Amino acid sequence: MHHPAPSPEARRRAVSSATGSLRAEGLTPSAEYLTDAEEYAAGRITADELVQRAEARHRVPDVERPAP
Repeated sequence: MHHPAPSPEARRRAVSSATGSLRAEGLTPSAEYLTDAEEYAAGRITADELVQRAEARHRVPDVERPAP
């Protein structure tokens, strides 16, 4: 099923919410996350690309990924 792309406002709200959640948990967002989040908020990458970048940064080598 295809979903329409979120509006720029919706992307900014999502980034703000995610960043706020990290900080509320006492975590500091990395520079890489902030750069990727801005790319998403600006509409230059999709939500899937944002997730793929985060997974690539945090994936443990030689660990098999679960099936989708």
